[in-house]
Amino acid sequence: MRRQLIVIVALILITLFAINTVSAGDFSFSGNIASGAQFDLYTISMLAGESATATLVCDFDGTSRPLDPVLSVFFPGSDPSSTANADVYNDDGFGSDDDPAGVDCDAFDSSRVTFTAPTTGDYIFRADGFGSSTGPYTLVIHTGVSGFHSGDARINQDAWAPVAIFCTSGGGVEVRWVDVIGLLPPDVGGQSSVTGLTAIISATAAQIAATAPGANIASNYDVHLARTADGGLQVLAPQIDGKGYLFVWNACPASRTTTYVIDPVTGASRVNGTGGG
Repeated sequence: MRRQLIVIVALILITLFAINTVSAGDFSFSGNIASGAQFDLYTISMLAGESATATLVCDFDGTSRPLDPVLSVFFPGSDPSSTANADVYNDDGFGSDDDPAGVDCDAFDSSRVTFTAPTTGDYIFRADGFGSSTGPYTLVIHTGVSGFHSGDARINQDAWAPVAIFCTSGGGVEVRWVDVIGLLPPDVGGQSSVTGLTAIISATAAQIAATAPGANIASNYDVHLARTADGGLQVLAPQIDGKGYLFVWNACPASRTTTYVIDPVTGASRVNGTGGG
């Protein structure tokens, strides 16, 4: 029932052009360190091999920029209660002398970290003020795999995608499961672990044309191929973090594409798009 609800929500969100939209792989959080003992934690799910760049900037409080930001990152399994356990740490690495886009605070500089995820899991970003420093801040996190290309003809060139989507001859569609972490949905091909791509959905141009806009074309292993309300196409598939991967395109061959991450709680976030998406 929950997965069916996600499919319905996804179709509604695409019709409304997405809720809670964020730009190309960016996550932005605002907060305020009110005491020297306070720190704020933010969790982002990442796949092994993904890169991340995050900045913690001291915000203007109406008078000045009082916070001296300290940014720490804790890999899966690390305890974020102390910066001594941080896997990545930075203090004062994002000032105007470090980067033209950097931000100087009252006494010191904003902070920045860059790293590549060594394993799949939840990564915790900790926003602090150095010593007894207090004040408002903005944390921006950008994740992704720079320069990724699958080397094949799939139309969804997203490194983290759980499926590969192909336009076949004559305007058809084939969806293949990607063995990202050595696991496949139960019973795919009668195997629990293989390497590569496994075809799970195939639809001809005639089948697509016979499906009304907004209706489902085919489903298999919780992966759904459907028509969008405006007559385009979309594939919704489960991600390993419990969220949904939603890829939308205008037709086969594709000239406009958009990728969304569907959170069952908060809604949809746009990740990227091509051709005016």
